[in-house]
Amino acid sequence: YDFGNGLTAAAGYAGQNADVANEEGVDAYGFNFAYTADSYGVSFSYSALEDNAPVLDNMGTDYAYGVNAYYIPDSEGLPSISVGYEYGEDDSEVAASNEYTNVFVGLQWDEFGPGTLGLGVGTHVNTVEDTDAQYMYEAYYEYEINDGMTVTPLIFVKDISTANTDDTTGVMVKTSFSF
Repeated sequence: YDFGNGLTAAAGYAGQNADVANEEGVDAYGFNFAYTADSYGVSFSYSALEDNAPVLDNMGTDYAYGVNAYYIPDSEGLPSISVGYEYGEDDSEVAASNEYTNVFVGLQWDEFGPGTLGLGVGTHVNTVEDTDAQYMYEAYYEYEINDGMTVTPLIFVKDISTANTDDTTGVMVKTSFSF
């Protein structure tokens, strides 16, 4: 729902056909509230998965909260910034390892030479309490070849915490055509 002046809200629900919103079924719902201005925005989200059916292994409620924001500075040469944080609890896990977090930060320079430069870092899997975070890093540069084609080379590194397993590094090139 758009309240005007940049404030919006949204809600969603999903349930099983035979067991909508009762103790026997699985229900999922979420809410989002956001504020968007000319050069910044912030949103808050909440979601829950109620799994009370005795045939399923969860037998409880999983939930997550998220806060995301962005800022686009008016000054030339400064990057736009996007940040996010998520916290949740998985009720199917034991109490010592049921909490998790996720984070990300992204920077983008829209006028970096003839193209756009972007840098990002974030967790690529849930960071469960009392464990080390596994991050993924990326850098890209998008530039226009001609009026109908854009090329974006990208390099990324993904932390892997599994013993005797190397981190993953990759290079990609995306080409976009428009007619």
